[in-house]
Amino acid sequence: MKSREQFYRPLNVFAALLLLFVAAIFAPSARAQQCTVKPAAIPLGQTVRLRCKLPGEVRDEVRGEVSDAVRDKVRDDVRDKVPAVTARLDFRLDSQVDSPVNDGSNWRTVRLFKQASGDWEGLMPVAVEDSPGTYPIQFLAADGATLASVNLTIRKTVFPTQNVVLAPQIEALHTTSEERQTLTTFRDSVSDIKYWDDPLVAPLPGCVISPFGVKRLHNGKPTGEIHAGIDQRAAAGTPIRAVAAGVVKIVQPFNVLGGTVAIDHGQGLETMYLHMSKLNVELGAQVKKGDVIGYVGATGRANGPHLHWVVYVNGVPQNPQQWVTLKSCVTPPKKSKK
Repeated sequence: MKSREQFYRPLNVFAALLLLFVAAIFAPSARAQQCTVKPAAIPLGQTVRLRCKLPGEVRDEVRGEVSDAVRDKVRDDVRDKVPAVTARLDFRLDSQVDSPVNDGSNWRTVRLFKQASGDWEGLMPVAVEDSPGTYPIQFLAADGATLASVNLTIRKTVFPTQNVVLAPQIEALHTTSEERQTLTTFRDSVSDIKYWDDPLVAPLPGCVISPFGVKRLHNGKPTGEIHAGIDQRAAAGTPIRAVAAGVVKIVQPFNVLGGTVAIDHGQGLETMYLHMSKLNVELGAQVKKGDVIGYVGATGRANGPHLHWVVYVNGVPQNPQQWVTLKSCVTPPKKSKK
Protein backbone atom coordinates (compact mmCIF):
# COMPACT_ATOMS: atom_id res chain seq x y z
CA MET A 1 0.00 0.00 0.00
CA LYS A 2 1.30 3.46 -0.92
CA SER A 3 2.08 5.82 1.91
CA ARG A 4 0.11 9.06 2.20
CA GLU A 5 3.25 10.99 1.16
CA GLN A 6 3.62 8.87 -2.01
CA PHE A 7 -0.07 9.32 -2.79
CA TYR A 8 -0.08 13.13 -2.51
CA ARG A 9 3.25 13.77 -4.28
CA PRO A 10 1.79 13.45 -7.82
CA LEU A 11 -1.11 15.68 -6.78
CA ASN A 12 1.30 18.39 -5.62
CA VAL A 13 3.14 18.26 -8.92
CA PHE A 14 -0.16 18.37 -10.83
CA ALA A 15 -1.37 21.34 -8.76
CA ALA A 16 1.84 23.24 -9.46
CA LEU A 17 1.62 22.57 -13.19
CA LEU A 18 -2.05 23.58 -13.19
CA LEU A 19 -1.11 26.85 -11.47
CA LEU A 20 1.49 27.50 -14.15
CA PHE A 21 -1.13 26.87 -16.84
CA VAL A 22 -3.63 29.27 -15.22
CA ALA A 23 -0.93 31.91 -14.78
CA ALA A 24 -0.04 31.68 -18.47
CA ILE A 25 -3.69 32.07 -19.52
CA PHE A 26 -4.27 35.10 -17.34
CA ALA A 27 -0.82 36.67 -17.78
CA PRO A 28 -2.15 39.88 -19.38
CA SER A 29 -4.56 40.50 -16.50
CA ALA A 30 -1.87 39.64 -13.97
CA ARG A 31 0.08 42.64 -15.27
CA ALA A 32 -2.64 44.95 -13.96
CA GLN A 33 -1.34 47.32 -11.31
CA GLN A 34 -3.05 49.40 -8.66
CA CYS A 35 -1.25 52.70 -9.23
CA THR A 36 -2.08 56.05 -7.65
CA VAL A 37 -0.92 59.65 -7.94
CA LYS A 38 -1.33 61.99 -4.96
CA PRO A 39 -2.45 64.66 -5.19
CA ALA A 40 -4.43 64.22 -8.41
CA ALA A 41 -4.45 67.99 -9.02
CA ILE A 42 -1.45 70.17 -8.25
CA PRO A 43 -0.04 73.69 -8.75
CA LEU A 44 3.09 74.37 -10.78
CA GLY A 45 6.33 73.72 -8.94
CA GLN A 46 5.12 70.90 -6.70
CA THR A 47 5.62 67.14 -6.40
CA VAL A 48 3.27 64.21 -7.01
CA ARG A 49 3.72 61.02 -4.98
CA LEU A 50 3.50 57.87 -7.12
CA ARG A 51 2.71 54.39 -5.81
CA CYS A 52 2.03 51.02 -7.41
CA LYS A 53 0.84 47.84 -5.70
CA LEU A 54 1.45 44.51 -7.38
CA PRO A 55 -1.26 41.84 -7.63
CA GLY A 56 -1.55 39.56 -4.57
CA GLU A 57 1.51 37.51 -3.81
CA VAL A 58 1.66 33.71 -3.91
CA ARG A 59 3.02 32.46 -0.62
CA ASP A 60 1.35 29.15 0.15
CA GLU A 61 -0.09 28.00 -3.16
CA VAL A 62 2.84 25.66 -3.84
CA ARG A 63 3.41 23.13 -1.09
CA GLY A 64 4.82 19.65 -0.88
CA GLU A 65 7.66 17.98 -2.71
CA VAL A 66 7.81 19.64 -6.10
CA SER A 67 11.03 20.55 -7.81
CA ASP A 68 12.70 23.85 -7.00
CA ALA A 69 12.50 24.78 -10.69
CA VAL A 70 8.70 24.38 -10.71
CA ARG A 71 8.30 26.32 -7.48
CA ASP A 72 10.58 29.14 -8.69
CA LYS A 73 8.72 29.31 -11.98
CA VAL A 74 5.38 29.66 -10.23
CA ARG A 75 6.73 32.37 -7.97
CA ASP A 76 8.29 34.26 -10.88
CA ASP A 77 5.13 34.10 -13.00
CA VAL A 78 2.58 34.85 -10.31
CA ARG A 79 4.04 36.45 -7.21
CA ASP A 80 6.54 38.90 -8.68
CA LYS A 81 4.52 39.79 -11.74
CA VAL A 82 5.91 42.63 -13.85
CA PRO A 83 6.40 45.65 -11.58
CA ALA A 84 6.24 49.20 -12.88
CA VAL A 85 9.80 50.52 -12.66
CA THR A 86 9.32 53.95 -14.24
CA ALA A 87 6.54 56.51 -14.63
CA ARG A 88 6.12 58.93 -17.53
CA LEU A 89 4.24 62.22 -17.47
CA ASP A 90 3.07 62.67 -21.07
CA PHE A 91 2.54 66.32 -22.02
CA ARG A 92 1.23 65.59 -25.53
CA LEU A 93 -2.26 66.90 -26.24
CA ASP A 94 -4.90 64.88 -28.10
CA SER A 95 -3.82 66.51 -31.35
CA GLN A 96 -0.26 65.33 -30.75
CA VAL A 97 -0.85 61.69 -29.85
CA ASP A 98 0.84 60.50 -33.02
CA SER A 99 4.01 62.50 -32.38
CA PRO A 100 7.00 60.49 -31.13
CA VAL A 101 7.14 60.10 -27.37
CA ASN A 102 10.88 59.51 -27.33
CA ASP A 103 12.07 62.90 -28.53
CA GLY A 104 12.48 64.04 -24.92
CA SER A 105 10.57 67.30 -25.27
CA ASN A 106 7.03 66.24 -24.46
CA TRP A 107 7.40 63.90 -21.51
CA ARG A 108 9.15 63.51 -18.15
CA THR A 109 10.20 60.09 -16.85
CA VAL A 110 11.14 59.16 -13.28
CA ARG A 111 12.19 55.92 -11.61
CA LEU A 112 10.10 53.95 -9.14
CA PHE A 113 11.75 52.14 -6.26
CA LYS A 114 10.65 49.03 -4.37
CA GLN A 115 9.89 49.81 -0.72
CA ALA A 116 10.00 47.55 2.33
CA SER A 117 6.20 47.24 2.09
CA GLY A 118 6.53 45.67 -1.37
CA ASP A 119 5.01 48.73 -3.07
CA TRP A 120 6.87 50.64 -5.79
CA GLU A 121 7.06 54.38 -5.16
CA GLY A 122 8.48 57.46 -6.86
CA LEU A 123 8.32 61.25 -7.06
CA MET A 124 7.07 63.11 -10.14
CA PRO A 125 8.02 66.80 -10.21
CA VAL A 126 5.90 69.43 -11.92
CA ALA A 127 8.08 72.30 -13.12
CA VAL A 128 7.21 75.98 -12.93
CA GLU A 129 7.55 76.12 -16.72
CA ASP A 130 5.08 73.26 -17.41
CA SER A 131 1.79 74.04 -19.15
CA PRO A 132 -1.40 73.73 -17.08
CA GLY A 133 -3.79 71.00 -18.20
CA THR A 134 -4.70 67.36 -17.61
CA TYR A 135 -2.13 64.78 -18.69
CA PRO A 136 -1.66 61.04 -18.19
CA ILE A 137 1.03 59.57 -15.98
CA GLN A 138 1.87 56.17 -17.48
CA PHE A 139 3.40 53.46 -15.32
CA LEU A 140 5.86 51.37 -17.34
CA ALA A 141 7.47 47.97 -17.01
CA ALA A 142 11.17 47.47 -17.68
CA ASP A 143 10.37 46.53 -21.31
CA GLY A 144 8.45 49.79 -21.82
CA ALA A 145 4.98 48.21 -21.69
CA THR A 146 2.31 50.43 -20.12
CA LEU A 147 0.89 48.72 -17.02
CA ALA A 148 -1.40 51.51 -15.80
CA SER A 149 -2.27 55.12 -16.55
CA VAL A 150 -3.64 57.79 -14.20
CA ASN A 151 -4.50 61.38 -15.06
CA LEU A 152 -2.85 64.35 -13.35
CA THR A 153 -4.28 67.88 -13.48
CA ILE A 154 -1.74 70.71 -13.38
CA ARG A 155 -3.40 73.92 -12.22
CA LYS A 156 -2.63 77.39 -13.51
CA THR A 157 -0.40 79.13 -11.00
CA VAL A 158 0.47 82.83 -10.87
CA PHE A 159 3.87 83.79 -9.46
CA PRO A 160 4.56 87.41 -8.48
CA THR A 161 7.51 89.57 -9.50
CA GLN A 162 10.17 90.64 -7.00
CA ASN A 163 12.96 93.19 -7.32
CA VAL A 164 16.27 92.61 -5.54
CA VAL A 165 18.68 95.49 -5.07
CA LEU A 166 22.31 94.43 -5.49
CA ALA A 167 25.57 96.34 -5.37
CA PRO A 168 27.27 96.49 -8.80
CA GLN A 169 30.15 94.23 -7.74
CA ILE A 170 27.68 91.64 -6.41
CA GLU A 171 25.45 91.79 -9.49
CA ALA A 172 28.51 91.24 -11.71
CA LEU A 173 29.22 87.78 -10.26
CA HIS A 174 28.70 84.87 -12.66
CA THR A 175 28.77 81.08 -12.47
CA THR A 176 31.76 79.45 -14.14
CA SER A 177 31.43 76.50 -16.54
CA GLU A 178 33.11 74.24 -13.98
CA GLU A 179 30.63 75.30 -11.28
CA ARG A 180 27.72 74.78 -13.67
CA GLN A 181 28.92 71.25 -14.45
CA THR A 182 29.23 70.41 -10.73
CA LEU A 183 25.65 71.56 -10.14
CA THR A 184 24.31 69.70 -13.20
CA THR A 185 25.98 66.46 -12.13
CA PHE A 186 24.42 66.77 -8.69
CA ARG A 187 20.90 67.50 -10.00
CA ASP A 188 21.02 64.70 -12.58
CA SER A 189 22.04 61.96 -10.15
CA VAL A 190 19.40 59.65 -8.63
CA SER A 191 20.52 57.18 -5.97
CA ASP A 192 18.78 53.93 -5.06
CA ILE A 193 18.86 54.17 -1.26
CA LYS A 194 16.15 56.18 0.50
CA TYR A 195 17.56 58.02 3.51
CA TRP A 196 14.68 60.46 4.06
CA ASP A 197 11.31 60.08 5.69
CA ASP A 198 8.31 62.31 6.27
CA PRO A 199 8.02 64.90 7.64
CA LEU A 200 11.02 67.01 6.66
CA VAL A 201 12.14 69.70 9.11
CA ALA A 202 12.82 73.37 8.41
CA PRO A 203 16.56 74.17 8.18
CA LEU A 204 16.08 77.13 10.53
CA PRO A 205 13.13 78.90 12.20
CA GLY A 206 13.24 82.17 10.23
CA CYS A 207 10.28 83.47 8.24
CA VAL A 208 10.19 83.52 4.41
CA ILE A 209 11.42 86.79 2.88
CA SER A 210 11.33 85.55 -0.73
CA PRO A 211 9.04 82.66 -1.77
CA PHE A 212 9.54 80.03 -4.42
CA GLY A 213 8.73 80.80 -8.05
CA VAL A 214 8.84 84.61 -8.03
CA LYS A 215 10.10 86.28 -11.19
CA ARG A 216 13.31 88.04 -10.28
CA LEU A 217 14.39 91.59 -11.16
CA HIS A 218 17.88 92.78 -10.30
CA ASN A 219 17.98 96.53 -9.68
CA GLY A 220 14.72 96.87 -11.59
CA LYS A 221 15.92 94.93 -14.65
CA PRO A 222 14.30 91.61 -15.69
CA THR A 223 16.66 88.64 -15.38
CA GLY A 224 14.50 86.00 -17.06
CA GLU A 225 15.02 83.88 -13.96
CA ILE A 226 12.64 82.49 -11.38
CA HIS A 227 13.47 82.08 -7.72
CA ALA A 228 14.15 78.34 -7.63
CA GLY A 229 14.15 78.09 -3.84
CA ILE A 230 13.16 79.95 -0.70
CA ASP A 231 14.92 82.69 1.25
CA GLN A 232 14.55 82.58 5.03
CA ARG A 233 15.41 85.43 7.34
CA ALA A 234 18.19 84.69 9.84
CA ALA A 235 21.03 86.49 11.57
CA ALA A 236 24.60 85.83 10.48
CA GLY A 237 25.97 82.75 12.19
CA THR A 238 22.59 81.03 12.75
CA PRO A 239 22.99 77.22 12.51
CA ILE A 240 21.54 75.60 9.37
CA ARG A 241 20.23 72.06 9.74
CA ALA A 242 19.71 69.25 7.23
CA VAL A 243 15.99 68.91 6.45
CA ALA A 244 16.35 65.13 6.16
CA ALA A 245 18.97 62.39 6.36
CA GLY A 246 21.23 61.90 3.39
CA VAL A 247 24.73 61.95 1.91
CA VAL A 248 26.67 65.19 1.35
CA LYS A 249 27.56 65.60 -2.33
CA ILE A 250 28.81 69.21 -2.51
CA VAL A 251 30.73 71.26 0.07
CA GLN A 252 32.36 74.28 -1.55
CA PRO A 253 32.11 78.01 -2.29
CA PHE A 254 30.59 79.17 -5.59
CA ASN A 255 30.81 82.61 -7.21
CA VAL A 256 27.05 83.28 -7.20
CA LEU A 257 25.78 80.71 -4.69
CA GLY A 258 28.41 81.42 -2.05
CA GLY A 259 29.21 78.78 0.55
CA THR A 260 27.16 75.76 -0.50
CA VAL A 261 26.21 72.34 0.86
CA ALA A 262 24.21 69.89 -1.26
CA ILE A 263 22.67 66.68 0.10
CA ASP A 264 21.34 63.63 -1.71
CA HIS A 265 18.47 62.19 0.33
CA GLY A 266 17.93 59.29 -2.04
CA GLN A 267 15.39 58.09 -4.61
CA GLY A 268 15.11 61.45 -6.36
CA LEU A 269 15.04 63.90 -3.42
CA GLU A 270 17.89 66.41 -3.00
CA THR A 271 18.39 69.72 -1.18
CA MET A 272 20.94 72.53 -1.44
CA TYR A 273 21.81 75.33 1.02
CA LEU A 274 23.48 78.56 -0.15
CA HIS A 275 25.28 81.77 0.94
CA MET A 276 26.75 80.15 4.06
CA SER A 277 29.45 81.88 6.07
CA LYS A 278 30.87 78.57 7.31
CA LEU A 279 30.48 74.97 6.12
CA ASN A 280 30.20 72.33 8.84
CA VAL A 281 30.27 68.99 6.99
CA GLU A 282 32.67 67.02 4.83
CA LEU A 283 32.15 65.69 1.32
CA GLY A 284 30.69 62.18 1.42
CA ALA A 285 29.53 62.42 5.03
CA GLN A 286 26.22 60.83 5.95
CA VAL A 287 24.05 63.27 7.91
CA LYS A 288 20.92 62.80 9.96
CA LYS A 289 17.81 64.95 9.95
CA GLY A 290 18.50 68.05 12.02
CA ASP A 291 22.32 67.87 11.88
CA VAL A 292 24.05 71.26 11.66
CA ILE A 293 25.62 71.50 8.19
CA GLY A 294 26.68 75.16 8.19
CA TYR A 295 25.96 78.70 9.32
CA VAL A 296 24.05 81.61 7.81
CA GLY A 297 26.06 84.17 5.86
CA ALA A 298 25.93 86.58 2.94
CA THR A 299 28.48 85.01 0.60
CA GLY A 300 28.05 84.97 -3.17
CA ARG A 301 25.32 87.06 -4.80
CA ALA A 302 23.55 88.15 -1.62
CA ASN A 303 22.54 91.55 -0.29
CA GLY A 304 22.57 90.51 3.37
CA PRO A 305 22.61 87.48 5.71
CA HIS A 306 19.89 84.92 4.94
CA LEU A 307 19.47 81.30 3.93
CA HIS A 308 18.51 80.43 0.38
CA TRP A 309 17.71 76.73 0.07
CA VAL A 310 16.40 74.56 -2.74
CA VAL A 311 14.50 71.28 -3.02
CA TYR A 312 15.21 69.21 -6.15
CA VAL A 313 12.97 66.31 -7.11
CA ASN A 314 14.49 64.25 -9.90
CA GLY A 315 16.49 67.30 -10.95
CA VAL A 316 13.58 69.78 -11.02
CA PRO A 317 13.38 72.67 -8.50
CA GLN A 318 10.29 72.31 -6.31
CA ASN A 319 8.49 74.50 -3.79
CA PRO A 320 10.00 73.77 -0.36
CA GLN A 321 6.77 74.91 1.29
CA GLN A 322 5.10 71.75 0.02
CA TRP A 323 7.58 69.80 2.15
CA VAL A 324 7.89 71.95 5.29
CA THR A 325 5.65 74.52 6.98
CA LEU A 326 7.13 78.03 6.98
CA LYS A 327 5.67 81.41 7.89
CA SER A 328 5.91 84.44 5.63
CA CYS A 329 7.61 87.57 6.93
CA VAL A 330 4.86 89.60 5.25
CA THR A 331 1.69 89.87 7.30
CA PRO A 332 -1.35 89.64 5.03
CA PRO A 333 -3.65 92.70 5.22
CA LYS A 334 -6.67 92.32 7.43
CA LYS A 335 -10.01 92.11 5.72
CA SER A 336 -12.08 95.19 6.27
CA LYS A 337 -15.35 94.72 8.09
CA LYS A 338 -18.41 95.45 6.06
